[in-house]
Amino acid sequence: MSESPPQWVEPREEGEVRLAIDFIPAAAKNSRLWFFLHGLHSNRRGEKALYFARQVARRGEAFASLDLTGHGDSEGDLLGLSLTRNLADLDRGLEFIEKKAGPFRSVCLIGSSMGGLTALWFAARSPARITRNIVIAPAFEMAGRLLLSLGRTKAQEWRRLGKTRIESPHGGFDLGYQFVEEETRYPTVSLMRRLSTPSLILHGSDDEVVPCQLSRQFADRLEHVELVEIRGGDHRLTAHKERLFEEMWNFVGPVPES
Repeated sequence: MSESPPQWVEPREEGEVRLAIDFIPAAAKNSRLWFFLHGLHSNRRGEKALYFARQVARRGEAFASLDLTGHGDSEGDLLGLSLTRNLADLDRGLEFIEKKAGPFRSVCLIGSSMGGLTALWFAARSPARITRNIVIAPAFEMAGRLLLSLGRTKAQEWRRLGKTRIESPHGGFDLGYQFVEEETRYPTVSLMRRLSTPSLILHGSDDEVVPCQLSRQFADRLEHVELVEIRGGDHRLTAHKERLFEEMWNFVGPVPES
């Protein structure tokens, strides 16, 4: 999977870009599909994604991993990044796999950070399509926290110019101000009201990017959301990938009977 060329999700509407996607088919028809979404400025072939893909494939189930617009091998840029765009990308990627290799008996989303928030909102809006959610350090209140981290002067400049430069361990990128403005359309309280899909949150206790307290507050209010805190874990939790998969596999259980 790590060395094979990507498959492509072609645009279905004007203005859309091609999306790179990897897919490992199931050993048998009507199996379960695991669909992975990466975090901000990451890609579909990160260390966790590749590890999960190997583990799922060993168990004979299907696995897909998508590069969101502006990430990895997908076309586009991060200037126009928004949760709405991510949701549309996920919808296109899932439809592509379902047409290519479906139907699947069940679909389990795996999302990391920004991908985790995207997975939660997708399931909340399309509950019939998703059987289980597994999210790793979901990026609750992502735009607001990023705005505060920049300080007042840079935050005002971001709003005035309509974009700002964000530096990350993987390099810098430009991000549009609509990323902040749009967050008001996706308040966490609305997500809590709408989400009905059984969900597992995996979060490191020492996460300095997304405070674990946000996941605690979310899980405490919803009976169908389970939180597992990884003691000493950071935001990415790559060093704990074996523990993550063990928790994931135990959570989803056997493939549901038709």
